[in-house]
Amino acid sequence: MTPESTDCVTPFLLENTDIRGAHVRLTQVWQRVLAHRRYPPAIRRALGQLTAFAALLSARLKTPTRITLQAQGKGLVPLVVVDLSLERELRAVAQRRDEAIPIADDAELRELLGEAAQLALIMELPATHTPYISIVPWEGTTLNDALEAFLAQSDQQPTRLWLSADDQTAAGLMIQKLPTADEKDPDGWRRTVLLAETLRETELVQLDASTLLTRLFAEETIRAFPSVPIIPYDRVEPERIQRLLRLIGRDEVEAMLAEQGVVEIHDELSGHTYRLERNEALAAFANDLPSSPRIH
Repeated sequence: MTPESTDCVTPFLLENTDIRGAHVRLTQVWQRVLAHRRYPPAIRRALGQLTAFAALLSARLKTPTRITLQAQGKGLVPLVVVDLSLERELRAVAQRRDEAIPIADDAELRELLGEAAQLALIMELPATHTPYISIVPWEGTTLNDALEAFLAQSDQQPTRLWLSADDQTAAGLMIQKLPTADEKDPDGWRRTVLLAETLRETELVQLDASTLLTRLFAEETIRAFPSVPIIPYDRVEPERIQRLLRLIGRDEVEAMLAEQGVVEIHDELSGHTYRLERNEALAAFANDLPSSPRIH
């Protein structure tokens, strides 16, 4: 294996045991998500873990696929969203119901989501018109518990996850037992899980895939596949902005221009704020039909 940079996901196969997996470590991309957002540690940790999980899922897909992962409920944090575009551009956001209510640093996401907590996964392939949607109730206490249960239900193969996030790094490791694993090595899955459970959180957030996998599975034959970069979502979407302006309405846009001189639109998911001058803002209404003249 050769070292790779951060901000990528690396699929791998333990060839002697037929166990597949993936490793992800995001630094600059994750810090871009957190820029200008002041999340409490518990929310930051949960959002980072879901971000790492979404990247791990993308490593298993051979066809470019948009992945949207949501955790939602009726509590203090009603919605957490991670979105990976077809080009693996990352956006992520967590919503708070009331920022004045303090949140304990060690609070679990299940507690923050409150009643009716559930997970939703939406996958959109360019070639299909109907997205794949899976919505399941939350199972277990921790986010790891819920995501492992989610994968066991969807993949019907034993899967284990290790996820971690702080204000610098979001990282994760996933291993999954393939159907042929027991034939190849009856003890392989048990042994691999025991080895992976020795992983320390500091190692997960600090080590690249090559170093981490070699350290964990020193006696195994590791086949690492090419790493896939995860990149920040930096695109400006004029058509989407114009749709938003039209929803606001020309009268309201004109009022904002008169009061502020510009129109500001904040995209909560990407964290971008767009500042539009008068000509840019009114371009959304350029194709409106003029009103019919009145006959006196």
